[in-house]
Amino acid sequence: MSMRKDFSTYTDEELFLLVKQGHKDAFEDVYRRFWQELLDAAYRRVKVQETAMELVQSLLVDLYLKRETISLTTSLRNYLHTSLKNRVLNTVRSQLVRNTYQQHVLNDNGLYQPDAATTLQLKELQRHIDESCASMPEKCREVFYLSRREHLSYQHIASQLNISVNTVEKHMVKALKILRSHLKQYHYILFWCLVALLLLCAPLSNYFEA
Repeated sequence: MSMRKDFSTYTDEELFLLVKQGHKDAFEDVYRRFWQELLDAAYRRVKVQETAMELVQSLLVDLYLKRETISLTTSLRNYLHTSLKNRVLNTVRSQLVRNTYQQHVLNDNGLYQPDAATTLQLKELQRHIDESCASMPEKCREVFYLSRREHLSYQHIASQLNISVNTVEKHMVKALKILRSHLKQYHYILFWCLVALLLLCAPLSNYFEA
């Protein structure tokens, strides 16, 4: 069995050059070097541990997946923190959109009644979401449902499924990646507006009956 290479003497930029070449051990070292400081930075901004974890996980996963097209014009640390800041801003912006949308679409009874065109959009989005979820591995789908539909914390999901919180995080990163892939035709803001409607409407069966 080959021994794992020691990268402790490598600079961040030297390490990233190896990552660009597809060196997985080098990426694992980058992950360990930056995970905690990025998580701390994300948490200071969003104040929600699970959201901070998702942001950092997706950032580091994208770093590896897009490694061949990334050209550093600054240090790797600056690149990661700038990318994280942009992701946080997008997350906050989408949350503001959802909150604003919620205030406008709720009527006096607390239920929004979509018009025919919006209902068709919701039905189409629901179909894509269902297809995305169906394509997820079983455990990944279960974790996603518990998080997004039952609104359980990662800790509660881990306890319920008898797995580690880290495993829950990995399943969620995979689930969100699958969703983004299946729903890439939706504009980012439009997508979240439609999702907000799906959550705010009366039972979906009222609108989606054949």
